[in-house]
Formats: sequence, C-alpha cells, structure tokens
Amino acid sequence: MDLTHDVMALLNDREAVKTLATIAEDGTTSLVAVKAVRAPEPNVIVLAQTAAKQLDSELLRHMDTGSLVSILCVSTRGELQVAYQIICSVKEFQTTGPLYEKFLDELRARTIDLNGAWVLEPVDVVDRSASFGPETRAI
Repeated sequence: MDLTHDVMALLNDREAVKTLATIAEDGTTSLVAVKAVRAPEPNVIVLAQTAAKQLDSELLRHMDTGSLVSILCVSTRGELQVAYQIICSVKEFQTTGPLYEKFLDELRARTIDLNGAWVLEPVDVVDRSASFGPETRAI
C-alpha cells in the first residue's frame, strides 16, 4: 500500500516520536523508540539497524514468518496532536544498494553511521490521533 502524503510527512519528521512494536519469540510485545526511520517512497520505509541484537533477531523472525510489525508515529504541535500506526511487513535487510546508500548519506549528515537498514513495506495505516487528544487520560 502507498502511504499518504500526511503519513509520510509525519514519518519523516525528525521531531515526531516513533515507536516500533514487534513480537518477541516468547510472544511478548517489544516496544522500542526509533529515531533513524524514513519513508523515501510511499510504499517503502527504511529503518536503521539498531545496536539491540534482540530487535534485529525479532525483525529477522518477522521477515522469515511474514508476520507484521507496527510503527506508531506521534507529533504534537500546539493544540494539534497527530498519531498514525503504520502496520508493515519486513521485506529485507540491506547493507548495500540505492536505498541503503541514500539513507546512509542522510544519517551521516547527522553524524550517525549505518551498518545496515531494514526495509519495511506498509500494509495498513490506522489513524490514532483521537487516542492522543487533549482530553485523553490513561486509565
């Protein structure tokens, strides 16, 4: 599926908070804050390989089994609060190629190095903005 312009803009916003949700081998949900993530094209999301070996292992298992992961992107600007959950399949892990090279160039400008990149494909988007409204309270 292709991401809309609004969802791509939020995903590419460096100030937005992004959380990756995966399922561990024991069935528990893992949540990890991610900063180095981009949507270079409407149907491609690139995520930098992290130092967390457990997360890499989980992403590899998701790729092998075809199970899905989610990225929650949240942005607050004044009274406006926007949140989207992007449900993705894990397509591949790259250490070379055009997507990897472009992402590497972007990250180097921020003095971050890249050892590899996970390529995700969006399959669904859920607008979670109502969950983050000013009247929302955790119970």
